[in-house]
Amino acid sequence: MKPHKLKFAAIVLSFALAFTLTARSTAQDLSSLGKQAQSLGDMSTLLQKLHLNPQQLQEVLPILQKEAPKLQAIKGSSTLSDNQKVAQTKAVQQQSDSKLKTILSPQQFLSLKNFRSLQVQDLIKGAVPH
Repeated sequence: MKPHKLKFAAIVLSFALAFTLTARSTAQDLSSLGKQAQSLGDMSTLLQKLHLNPQQLQEVLPILQKEAPKLQAIKGSSTLSDNQKVAQTKAVQQQSDSKLKTILSPQQFLSLKNFRSLQVQDLIKGAVPH
């Protein structure tokens, strides 16, 4: 499949996922929907950076979908310290990474690890009081 078709497929899947999550969450508050939208944005960005083939996309998407709410819960927790948030985020990422490593090429996995590092840095920056 050509790269532009793959990007289009990733975008279509992201919108389908967004629609599904939005339809299921009509009773949820706006804050929760905002967190889901941010998570979908992160997922869409990651999918585009990895340049997945159709088979990889089919295998990777469920793993990332399962991971996203866990990461959002950690990020949004007011009971966890900054260090606990970082440790738990890394633990969730490592669980997924062990599965993703078998699906991705070495270059794709390196891109994933770089993206993960940025996620943790953003978490640290967001958790530090100003």
